[in-house]
Amino acid sequence: MSKGWKYGIGLGVVILLLFAGNLLVGSVSIPPADVFRILLGGEGEKASWSFILWESRLPQALTALLCGGALAVCGLMLQTAFKNPLAGPSILGINAGASLGVAFVMLLFGGSITAGVFSLSGFFSVLLGAFIGAMLIMALILFFSTLIKSNVMLLITGIMIGYITSSAIALLNFFATAEGVQSYMIWG
Repeated sequence: MSKGWKYGIGLGVVILLLFAGNLLVGSVSIPPADVFRILLGGEGEKASWSFILWESRLPQALTALLCGGALAVCGLMLQTAFKNPLAGPSILGINAGASLGVAFVMLLFGGSITAGVFSLSGFFSVLLGAFIGAMLIMALILFFSTLIKSNVMLLITGIMIGYITSSAIALLNFFATAEGVQSYMIWG
């Protein structure tokens, strides 16, 4: 068995242990036997334990597992595309673009997006703002990738775009109302 397989099996075991730990440990102490009984379709000693496990701990553990895997795949894709192990969403300014989208939604539009009869507010408007901001910066990076042939220069361009978007956020904070700045700071 090669070293790669040993590391893969070891990491798989660690992931399973952390997943189980997320199900077993929390602010409410639930005995492990009851956790496994509830997961297998039975009833726990207390009815609230089933609710805690099914509505909080299991979705949280699954979300962490899936998001961690997705982030790893995205990082690998960026590093492969740019042929550089330093390439990542924070280096290329994509994170700053998402923050700029949220800043626009919260500071300029008051936390809601309205287009004609379509209106979106709360968490979903912030989510949409972050998605649109990240996609716009990614499109800008892709545009520059057609002009710049050096991967190192493209990374430097991404860093510059990140700083420019951070400056735009600072300007939005300066000109926004106190309530908007407070809600944006709480989000950040």
